Amino acid sequence: MNAQSRDAIPLPTPTAFTPEHARAGLAWLEAMGHQDQWDLTIDQQAHLLGGVKRRTYQEWKRQALAGKSVELARDTMERLSLLLGIHKALRIIAPNQSKDEAAKWFSLPNSNPIFGGLSIKDYLLTRGTMDALYTTRRYLDAARG
Repeated sequence: MNAQSRDAIPLPTPTAFTPEHARAGLAWLEAMGHQDQWDLTIDQQAHLLGGVKRRTYQEWKRQALAGKSVELARDTMERLSLLLGIHKALRIIAPNQSKDEAAKWFSLPNSNPIFGGLSIKDYLLTRGTMDALYTTRRYLDAARG
């Protein structure tokens, strides 16, 4: 073993997303899509997951809601994870951690220049990128302290 490899710091391994994580995440997104939460259509939900086809997304949801594990690409799992983080941050910063207030904040126009007057929902749907998800997540994490 040479000095360089002996002194190398091991890189952390990325979080392993499992089919069970996918099942839980898809079931959560289905619940969040309802009108009393984020009010997302099936097409909007599929768009937030990276523009997957409606039929594919519906099949994933069908399996997830039946309690079956679902295999998803890492990109899709990362998007689900970011959406969950956005939801958590909104709940934490909402008064009394109110789910109703958190849902409103997701849908009401945001005056922060990052969002350009759009709501978080419209910003994410308009941009549709992983970068938009990360930007929103970082903004909300900073707001919650």
